[in-house]
Amino acid sequence: MSGWRDETAADLADAASRLEAAMASISGEPSREHVLSVWMAYLKVEKSVAFIKLDLDEENPGRFVMLKQYAVPDERQALKFALSNLKKGSDSFALGDVHQSLKWLRESRNYLRAFLRAKRLKRARGVGPV
Repeated sequence: MSGWRDETAADLADAASRLEAAMASISGEPSREHVLSVWMAYLKVEKSVAFIKLDLDEENPGRFVMLKQYAVPDERQALKFALSNLKKGSDSFALGDVHQSLKWLRESRNYLRAFLRAKRLKRARGVGPV
């Protein structure tokens, strides 16, 4: 693998570890530490998506995602969906199928983005510890 591919593989593994750890320890409302860990996972997935898009020379600047379809009332379930897609994307990336990897990683990123947006809105409304 080239440098960016090694870095991307490491980022994806770290993001998966962060999500697994958060899911294992969340009971009730996620703590600030949980949310920060999910932020780090999100950043690593987003960075990976950017690197893959650069490699594929693929960009859709006008493409918007409707986050409502990724909003899951149960936060643990949202993280589970994000992790599942992340693992599929990581596996595809490891096999060299970057097109399929990009698809799965975008799905993972969207679930993480919806989760983080919900946390931000709760905090803005003064609901919850985060």
